[in-house]
Amino acid sequence: MSEEIREEDFRSEEIETEASAEIPEVISAEPVVDNATETAAETTTDTPVETAVKTIADDASESGNRLRAQDEPVKGHSKGRYLAAFLAGFAACIALLCILTYGFDLGRIMSKGDWDYYSKLDDNYGKYAEIMRMIGEDPLSQAVPEEISDDVLKEIVASTGDPYAQYFTAKEYEQFSKTYSGGYVGIGIGVEYSEGEVIVMTVYDDGPADEAGMEPGDVILRVDGVAPKDLDDAVSRMTGEKNTEVTVTVRRDGKELDLTMTRDEIDLDSVGYAVSEDDPSVGYIMISLFSKNTDKEFKNAVKDLKKKGCDKFILDLRDNGGGLTDVSVEIADYLLPACKIMTDVTKSGSETVYNSDDSSADLKLVVLVNENTASASEILTAALKENNAATIIGSRTYGKGVTQISRMFSDGSAAKLTVSEYLTPKGNHVNENGIEPDIEATDADILDKALEELNK
Repeated sequence: MSEEIREEDFRSEEIETEASAEIPEVISAEPVVDNATETAAETTTDTPVETAVKTIADDASESGNRLRAQDEPVKGHSKGRYLAAFLAGFAACIALLCILTYGFDLGRIMSKGDWDYYSKLDDNYGKYAEIMRMIGEDPLSQAVPEEISDDVLKEIVASTGDPYAQYFTAKEYEQFSKTYSGGYVGIGIGVEYSEGEVIVMTVYDDGPADEAGMEPGDVILRVDGVAPKDLDDAVSRMTGEKNTEVTVTVRRDGKELDLTMTRDEIDLDSVGYAVSEDDPSVGYIMISLFSKNTDKEFKNAVKDLKKKGCDKFILDLRDNGGGLTDVSVEIADYLLPACKIMTDVTKSGSETVYNSDDSSADLKLVVLVNENTASASEILTAALKENNAATIIGSRTYGKGVTQISRMFSDGSAAKLTVSEYLTPKGNHVNENGIEPDIEATDADILDKALEELNK
């Protein structure tokens, strides 16, 4: 409308200019006369032209004035339209935001699952965090909230009824992790927690505990005079700085023994091997623990013994308390052709089946076990036995047929809890049952029976 108004004004000015240009020509065409005659001439001669000009000019002026008079209402109406458009657009944006937020769940910085998880976490445990905050702000309290948290969490985990459940402080978990990563500072033993007692499962050759006379089956009663509250407390007290002394009191055959030793770096070569002195065709391999690189070390041992002329093998799993499940499964896969290794069953009943592939080391093999062969060792033992890949010699195994996972938190602490029970290839329960050997033997005659079986 404003452009139209300006165009009408411009045309009005043109008309007025043209009219002004014609007037001199009309006037100059008439002769000059006296006043009366001049008045008459102006009246009679100028009236038609001036009337026409004035009429056109007046019409144009009135038109311009009429349009200018309409200018203010038009502008006000335009502003109203702009405001209405803005409000409509704003409402549309709000509607779109609501659709995205509630219809497509795009209004949060986390997924709906995470949102529900943390909301439930706050509902269930928010009061715990709030109480810890209040204790920290209490001017009369002498307690440190972080220390209370560790003690409380230890009690919570210990009260679950799971004998293998543990809560670790950051320092304790660091030491625990080193046990399975290949080295740590301690006394050189592997332990288990059973029926409220810390039991020595493995004593590593030439370590401080071995030199002090500790044996598998010893029950740890005290460390430096203090009875450990649980397994991680015992581990924490036995590990420490290199070249520091520690006294461990154990019970053996009903008697108490004080064993003093000096902590040292424990390099866990979890696999040891040699050619049998009694039969050079037999290779002897001992696995003391299933740690990070045990599967690679085992394969290298087999390869080296084959180069030395061995075509029959003894695998010694006595006093092996277990370790990393996936490493045990990897060794089973290496030794077995295509078959089932084990089945993992969770509390909810879901199952995960572990199978070996088509390739196989195809070894003539016997496996040595005893009452301290446990956990990951029993996974391997059962897989080899029930797939007819080895003869099992010794005594009934420990019977730890469950697996745990450790979850480390942002502060370095961690919790280890049981997540599943494993079943043998034939569906048998190992937990609290153990595995019966094919041939019974004691430590005194077990190697002789192994050689006899291999040479059949």
